[in-house]
Amino acid sequence: MTVHWKTNGWQSEYRLFREKTIVGILKKNFWGTNAYGEYHGHLLRFQTRGLWNPVTRILDIEGTRELGKIECNTWRTTARITYEDQTFEWKRASWSSRWSVSNEEEQVNYQQQGFLEKQGVIEYEWASPAIILCGLFIS
Repeated sequence: MTVHWKTNGWQSEYRLFREKTIVGILKKNFWGTNAYGEYHGHLLRFQTRGLWNPVTRILDIEGTRELGKIECNTWRTTARITYEDQTFEWKRASWSSRWSVSNEEEQVNYQQQGFLEKQGVIEYEWASPAIILCGLFIS
């Protein structure tokens, strides 16, 4: 499946498109530490704590139930996503505009295009909508 995304210059709001139809959104606060999103009926909230080794809690949309967490390394070159008893690895392909989220069963590939108005493509065969949102949030 291929999904396109677009964001404004500040990368505070990502809109996900299938052809010309909006199918999802991820909206970050100014500092990018907290966000909420929706994709294919999955509504999530992200809350980040810490500066050097940040940990982000993945919560239900009300912010009352923890569904998982994201642990980034100091330079945000890799991260571990734990979501509903599954573990995924987020990693950037070198210093390029490509990154992926994967485990033994699933792989989601992201490619960024553009400089000021950022946009890109997400490609996957099957993946949880929550994992797709996590991949955008970390970027």
